[in-house]
Amino acid sequence: MTRWRAARAARKQAYARLAEAEVDAGVREGLTRSVRLTLAVVAVLAVVLAGLAVWQAQERGNGYSDAELVDAATARVQVLLTADADNENRVRQILAGATGEFYDEFSRSVEAYSEFVREQGSDGRAWVDGAGLVGRSGDRGVVLVAAAVAVKADGSSGKIRRQLRLRVVVEPDDGRLKLSGVAFLP
Repeated sequence: MTRWRAARAARKQAYARLAEAEVDAGVREGLTRSVRLTLAVVAVLAVVLAGLAVWQAQERGNGYSDAELVDAATARVQVLLTADADNENRVRQILAGATGEFYDEFSRSVEAYSEFVREQGSDGRAWVDGAGLVGRSGDRGVVLVAAAVAVKADGSSGKIRRQLRLRVVVEPDDGRLKLSGVAFLP
């Protein structure tokens, strides 16, 4: 019976080695699966992050910062609101800083604007009290502007000061930021 027991012990050892080899192979295969899964997750995450970066770059635009949009809006509003009966170039300055719908609207009313300023003999100075970007899409920005205008008409002794609130749209045209929309707010 010793042979029988020896054979049985040899079989047990063989089974144990076979089981151990299967476990090792399973662990290696499991690690390989988990490594593949980890790499797949990392690749998908990288693609998603790259997509978000591209989307954000398109939304923010490539050329102008928020501050540049606000600065352009304030400069253009000051030119727009400053009236000077002696300055015949004022209309050209306003049109040079305009584009799109605002350009079209203002160019249709140039004669009325010029005639009104000449008839009133107005001398008005404008300044911006505050401005803030409220939205943007690419390099197009919407800016709220709080401004004041002090106007002195010919023959009057004092200046009339008026507070104004405007919603302006600024967008690039020919490499410069210009007003493309102006709305006076109540």
